[in-house]
Amino acid sequence: MPGRYANLRRPTLYALGAALFLAGFLLTVAVTLPGDTVLSLSRAALKTAGVELTAADTRFVFPLGLRFKGVTLSFGPGPSVPLDEVTASWEWTGLFRWLPAHLRIARGNAVADIRLSPAFWNPSRGRVTVAGVSSEKIPLPVFSGSGAGFSIRRVDARWKGSGGRLAANGSGEFDFLRIPVPTPNSPIREARIDNVSMTFVVRGDVLRVPRLLGNYEGSRLDGTGEIRRVLSPGQASVTLHLRVQNPFEGRIGTLFDMLAKNAKNANLRIFGPLAAPRAEFQFF
Repeated sequence: MPGRYANLRRPTLYALGAALFLAGFLLTVAVTLPGDTVLSLSRAALKTAGVELTAADTRFVFPLGLRFKGVTLSFGPGPSVPLDEVTASWEWTGLFRWLPAHLRIARGNAVADIRLSPAFWNPSRGRVTVAGVSSEKIPLPVFSGSGAGFSIRRVDARWKGSGGRLAANGSGEFDFLRIPVPTPNSPIREARIDNVSMTFVVRGDVLRVPRLLGNYEGSRLDGTGEIRRVLSPGQASVTLHLRVQNPFEGRIGTLFDMLAKNAKNANLRIFGPLAAPRAEFQFF
């Protein structure tokens, strides 16, 4: 019996030694690869997804990751997005949460932190945190030229995918949402909602907002809405119905005097393509 166990242990030790040698060899090769080579490989991988990548500096991050500095991302004909740093890494500690793939994108105080399941090229679940992102500081292609704008204080979401279906839930806080008001003869040209907070759920390609709170010119707003085809931002459409809680306060009161003196209530409706939404006040 002792001889049999010895015969079993020997191949196991050989296999373990070979695995450690291979891991060390791959790690050494990765560390010593020139930054231009790493960048070329990364650009080729992203180009298949329609994304052009340029970076001023590229380097390997111990134990297993890549860091790009001075990055510019281009998405087709839209404006390029400049970034300070993009880090893609594999964190073994993330296996305890089954989210070892980690992508961090930063520009100034704006940060997007994304954690994905092991098969990061086709992840089944993930967690996303976005903070400090605004349409004024980072020109997102989908909103270019629409007149709409936003400033994200923080958005957190968790999602799972199965059989091509997406399920997610989360919450968000915005410093402001700005939407054009193209109504003829309107005394205001845009509606800016401040201190926005919301909860949302995603089922398939529809994002539903069961609760949204905000402030417009001294009046509180609350309401619900949805974004359809949310997985294709360029084709998505948004509908939000917001109720003015105190319609005779703040600037809403001025609008009552100018547009609807006999009305008792007011709503703010936001609708249209997500890339170019518009707003209108409804008095009744």
